[in-house]
Amino acid sequence: MKGIIRRILGCVIAVPLVAFPLLLEQSVTTAGMQETHDRAVDTSDESRTLTDSSSNVESSKVAMPENPNVALPQHVSSKVTDESTVISPQLAVSSSGVVRNLRNGTVITDPKIVGTTDKAPDPLARTGGRTFIPVSVAEVREAISDSGKETRQQSASVETIAFSGNEYGAHWGEYNGSSAFFGRKAVKNGNTKSKVDVLFAQQAKRIVDVSEHQKTINWEAAKADGVQGAIIRIGYGWGNGFDKYAVRNINECKRLGIPFGVYLYSYAYDANTAAKEGRSMANLLREAGVSPHDMRLPVYYDLEKWVWTGHTPPSDPNVNSAIVDAWWRELQSAGYTNLAVYSYTSYLNSALNNTNIHAKTKWVAQYGPNMSYTAFPTNERAWQYSDCGSINGISGCVDMNAYGNKNPAGDPLQDYQVKGAMGQEWQSIGAGNSVIGWPIAEEVCNWTAGNVNCYQNFEHGAISWTPSTGAHYTAGQLREKWRMTGFESGKLGYPIADEQRHAGNWWSQSFQHGDIWTRGTENKFIVLDSMRKAFNANGGFKSLGGPVADEQSMGGGWWRQRFQNGDVWCNGSGKFFVVKFDLRDSWNQHGGFSRVGAPVANEENMGGGYWRQRFQYGDVWTRNGSREKYVVLLSLRDSYYANGGFKSLGGPVADEQSMGGGWWRQRFQNGDVVVH
Repeated sequence: MKGIIRRILGCVIAVPLVAFPLLLEQSVTTAGMQETHDRAVDTSDESRTLTDSSSNVESSKVAMPENPNVALPQHVSSKVTDESTVISPQLAVSSSGVVRNLRNGTVITDPKIVGTTDKAPDPLARTGGRTFIPVSVAEVREAISDSGKETRQQSASVETIAFSGNEYGAHWGEYNGSSAFFGRKAVKNGNTKSKVDVLFAQQAKRIVDVSEHQKTINWEAAKADGVQGAIIRIGYGWGNGFDKYAVRNINECKRLGIPFGVYLYSYAYDANTAAKEGRSMANLLREAGVSPHDMRLPVYYDLEKWVWTGHTPPSDPNVNSAIVDAWWRELQSAGYTNLAVYSYTSYLNSALNNTNIHAKTKWVAQYGPNMSYTAFPTNERAWQYSDCGSINGISGCVDMNAYGNKNPAGDPLQDYQVKGAMGQEWQSIGAGNSVIGWPIAEEVCNWTAGNVNCYQNFEHGAISWTPSTGAHYTAGQLREKWRMTGFESGKLGYPIADEQRHAGNWWSQSFQHGDIWTRGTENKFIVLDSMRKAFNANGGFKSLGGPVADEQSMGGGWWRQRFQNGDVWCNGSGKFFVVKFDLRDSWNQHGGFSRVGAPVANEENMGGGYWRQRFQYGDVWTRNGSREKYVVLLSLRDSYYANGGFKSLGGPVADEQSMGGGWWRQRFQNGDVVVH
């Protein structure tokens, strides 16, 4: 296939025009390479060191670990300890927060780089606006030690070679008829080594993330060059105001219809400061005129190992989890619910190694041939695969990202119309910022006589409509349970209401022929037709709680369904009863259905602390709550009622006793009943 030469990932790749329209066509000359090399020379001058963030890897032949576009230094100063972390091509920070020049060990004090005790620095200042993945000094020293070895040179070099031989082989292509992004993984089969493509995302979009360091962007030119979305830095920390170009970038994306999200770089060191960042970010969004419905991409919380004079980034994953939750709550309470975390693989596997954080992480930076982070919580994911893409309309380097779905789910950023009643439903629940997100396909309708209906799929659910039921969405575990029953063709039919939230983390949704109840991912139950009628008639959730099992056939035409606070019974005659709390416990303790049978009446308050419920073969009694539980069975029950019942004999004070010789006795408050 005929291609053109385009520059990306610090190397030159031959890419077909249709496969990668995002990249700027650019010739690479020896003079241009030499110019870049001249800018990357080592210097001991502090101010020069802080701005030298552009390094040409083709010249050095060996790359910095985790950063294939950054040249590996020839040496690291002995003043820089192994436990320190390299945070830019020229800088390293110790565990105590001291920043030094990587090559000569000079302590860096410039407040533009390290801030002051009261003010955090712009995190991108130390790299001249480029993203850099931190790596340990020990790894860098090891790389320098190995750099002369042929094996190391072959594995780390990023050269101006054809795509088929590119070591850092993340690339665009097609999968299932849509744009897709792939990693490149080395595999060994016997003595043969080869590389295979690993699908990262399909329905993939080409996304850039930008800050003030990209200066004034010509968004029209960028869109024409293939940019399909943008993630815009709105600021960093709290109380630092806007990124200088954030409002302009947001307004331009709105004007041109470029899907966008935003991110905030975090300097939080505890939950309190994270909450401040959340409130500050929500205020900035409102001030910029960004409503939750304006953004097609998430609001991201950028978590990285930061540098700030007088402050230390937390290393405890539990502390970082509390930080994420505090920020999350503030954004949610402000109405921004499409939220996610951004970080890089090594940090996610160390200071951020927490299931709660991983459950919220949808955007990951890794500048290698393949994405090794595999804990993406949902189908949606984004890979920041390069820190130095070249795009028309954007001066200098810009971060490149692939955003899409792991499994088929429709195009996440394609514009689809949501029409009529389904459109009204979607708008009423929050449109793109709702629980179901954005549409990923056109509506599907069946106008056959007797089957008039429509549905439309969204990122995280669907909306269904019929003339009789109206339009209602389904999502999450409720939709999963509905799917298991066969959707509308199953026993439940179409939804007749939207989902409802109840106390205790219970959710329910009503369908034509029953309700679905869920709590978490494990508890999913269906309450059908007459059971639903009986449940609602007896106080519903407020009285009985949520279901703890699906309905059971008990025999003899009786069906039972268990709820938290009681059981609902019904039979084919349309009769239904409820057995609640202590009476249910007493019934179970006295043999349940096999001995006492099904209920034939609801509970009665008899007075004096006694409650009674009549069953087919006996009556169940309780007194003083759970402390006294009795049953009066068969002929003893008949004799009890024949002799005045509760008014005459009072309530039972013991269960039946076999007296021998075929005689049975049961004691009551005011007398004993004896039968033979």
